[in-house]
Amino acid sequence: MTAAHEPTVVPKGLEGDDRYRLRDPREVVRVLQALVDARALITAQLLPGGLSCPTALLEVDPAAGTVLLDGNRQEAVNARMAAARQVVCAAQLDGVRVEFRLQGLRRAAGGGAVAFTAPLPGWVLRLQRREMYRLPLLPGPTVTLAVPEDPEDEDPVRFRVLDISGGGLALRVEEVDAWRFRPGAALEGCTLHLPEEAIPELRVEVRHLSRLDPPLAGATLRAGCRFLDLPGPVEKRLLRFIFQVERQRNARERGVA
Repeated sequence: MTAAHEPTVVPKGLEGDDRYRLRDPREVVRVLQALVDARALITAQLLPGGLSCPTALLEVDPAAGTVLLDGNRQEAVNARMAAARQVVCAAQLDGVRVEFRLQGLRRAAGGGAVAFTAPLPGWVLRLQRREMYRLPLLPGPTVTLAVPEDPEDEDPVRFRVLDISGGGLALRVEEVDAWRFRPGAALEGCTLHLPEEAIPELRVEVRHLSRLDPPLAGATLRAGCRFLDLPGPVEKRLLRFIFQVERQRNARERGVA
């Protein structure tokens, strides 16, 4: 990696919403390995001092509990990396900002290019704000939202999800069901059916109802909805699903799936 510079601003994202902070070691390893697989460029800030330099994750070793971080062409920067108390790392992965901190960097043994080992971070922050990105699901895995006729109904009507985010979704709706989706209406007791799990007891508010042009599989309407009072753990499950689908798509595009 090449040049370093003294920044005027220190990243603030690491103080962000805890709902986006992944602490499960398996989740942390999964995100870091995705950075390795994507050969993602990482901006590292060395604290104290705030020196900024480009780097990349070269390897994640869950068994050893370590990562391998690329060094710099400038030996003075490598010395600063080794002396840093913390290294604040930020990268883009599939359109999502990923941030984490590393501590205790040590120069890796070997006579090749300079690299550093560090313990796995205790958490990773994935700043995928709900308004930033919706995952299109056509084509894609089948996801449906089951909407009961009333709170006691045992045979709810299922609607195909067109796209989804951590904050809402869009549904394919036929004319006969338009009455269910009046803007402002709150749909209680819904169940979101993902390919490998179902998430029950969701509350959804209809935000708008618009025409599908052209119609899709006989449906002529699109209902845009947002989740109401979505618990943090449920939102994390949704973001994990979105992340997994996006990774699979990108892997197929790179020809490695």
